[in-house]
Amino acid sequence: MNPVYKILKRDLIRAARSGGSWAYGLVFMAIFLALCGIALDGDLSVLRVLGVPLIWLAVTFAALMSVDRIFADDLRDGTTGQLWLSGVSYMTQAVAGLLSFVLIYLLPLTVTVPLWALLFDLKGVVVVGLVSALFCALPSLAAFTCLSGALTGSQGKGGFLAIFISAPLLIPLLIFGVAASQAYPTEGLAAVEFRALIGLSLLALALSIPATAAALSVNTDR
Repeated sequence: MNPVYKILKRDLIRAARSGGSWAYGLVFMAIFLALCGIALDGDLSVLRVLGVPLIWLAVTFAALMSVDRIFADDLRDGTTGQLWLSGVSYMTQAVAGLLSFVLIYLLPLTVTVPLWALLFDLKGVVVVGLVSALFCALPSLAAFTCLSGALTGSQGKGGFLAIFISAPLLIPLLIFGVAASQAYPTEGLAAVEFRALIGLSLLALALSIPATAAALSVNTDR
């Protein structure tokens, strides 16, 4: 059986038995956006303008909250090293971890965006653009977050350190993501911002997966 599939299956089973810890990001996102709505005094004219960037920030922060759940358990109990000794390369483990992170943590955040968009009274076409931009950005968001998880995983709770590591990498993603979401109603998927997002995602995958594998190797006691 393919090692990536086996690791992915194990992670999905582990998440299902975790008692809902995989949903912490969703809870944070709901609280963050609700507090933003309250802070803006429910003014719909302001909420419509700030809704897109606030949702992007919520998704990004929620993803970073889950960074220490990606590789930390395997690094702590020696599973990463055991997998390497059994012939599963660190590159394979990095790819499997990235796919698990997307399915378990990022996908639920993205598919619930239309629900949170109701809070900001966003138009349907804006919501479609927002979700499309998020899907274009998922690979880069996952790649950078997994890299931070691999770098800080051996320290157990590396959430704050991961934020400092990821912030410079995620800022361009947020800029182009918000711009793409706002450009969709007039230019659709042909907007240059969408091409920039796809380019960032391809670049992130090309750079972050080997770097993640190297970080796993360094943090593993062999």
